Amino acid sequence: MRCLRIIHVLRHGALFLPLLFGHATALGVEVAFSVAAVLRDDEALDRPHDVELQGNVAFVPGKGGSLAVVDVTDPEDPRILWRRRDAEALADAETVLPLGDYLLLGTNDLISIDVTDPRAPRFLKTISDRKRISRINGMVRLGNRLFAASKDGWVDVFDVADPASPTFLGALNTRESGKLGSPHDIDLFDNHVVVVDPAGFGRRGLPGKVGLYRVAKPVTGEPLPVEAWPLVGVLVSHDLVGANRVQVKGHYAFVGGSQGDKPSNAVTVDLSDPTRPVQAAVVPFSDTRGPNGLTIAGDVLFLAGGQTVEAIDVRYPAKPVKLASYTCPEAFPAARDSAHDLVYRNGYLYVTGQNDNCLCILRVDSPLIRQLAAPQIDEALESKP
Repeated sequence: MRCLRIIHVLRHGALFLPLLFGHATALGVEVAFSVAAVLRDDEALDRPHDVELQGNVAFVPGKGGSLAVVDVTDPEDPRILWRRRDAEALADAETVLPLGDYLLLGTNDLISIDVTDPRAPRFLKTISDRKRISRINGMVRLGNRLFAASKDGWVDVFDVADPASPTFLGALNTRESGKLGSPHDIDLFDNHVVVVDPAGFGRRGLPGKVGLYRVAKPVTGEPLPVEAWPLVGVLVSHDLVGANRVQVKGHYAFVGGSQGDKPSNAVTVDLSDPTRPVQAAVVPFSDTRGPNGLTIAGDVLFLAGGQTVEAIDVRYPAKPVKLASYTCPEAFPAARDSAHDLVYRNGYLYVTGQNDNCLCILRVDSPLIRQLAAPQIDEALESKP
């Protein structure tokens, strides 16, 4: 498969930026990525949004109302083990969180699924609260509590001590607290949740936001009830417009934002003082769409958007260095914001193609990128199923 490769390789302190087409290895230059497999299925992968791995299985929800379980034992030959497409019951399926024998699926509801047998998942419980639970776009777990970002202006909280039967504990109205109009993703920092708001993806000319809420007591870590969450700090920046992904590493948050057809960024935010989050660095994204996907593996920040995947060295988070940018229209012909979520494991990137109804698996061919991403290798293999 012939794809555009824009390679940025740091060698002996020098930065090389050759523009390459086709089989660049014949020129003696390192190629960062190549396509290992593309799995397309309009039923199983109906506008696939996120992807998570557990064991040798990938769970892929689709905004068109689908959920697929994919066998990725051989990343170069992925196979669908199970699928369901239900435009009503699975409407706006956007995110998943595997918890051993159980899978939590975020749609317009929160759904608990038994995946002990990934070939025959069993739907166990659906929690509905249409005003406060809707369009769940990101989830993160702290102890027995699950925090979910609802794009309609809420952060939902669930008790998942028994993941087979989670319970709804309440929700924070972020439009009233922090003026975060549409939380798109969420992560943890110390006793806080970090929430990002895209501010209309640039359509209204407003700056994006990162907000921190304290959800547990300092020192003891005792959970606070939703009504007692203080808004600790907010960062407002036009560089954060389109902010729809966030992951925290150490005392830094990495945020990906998309402004439609305008240039967008990956932004590093210093959280050392949660009351005063500070923008530490901005790395422009190469594609005209995205980044809509963001994941950290070791010391590498991977981004996905449009038809492009990028890798950034974040060993020094305030001074990130772009290592590679790979644009592949053959894998993502629909373009727009097709390349969406992504996750890394053992030399492969698993990337959802939202507008191409596909799961694309890329080989990470760069020894440097593989080396920097190595600290997280094999972690997922320790989990079930």
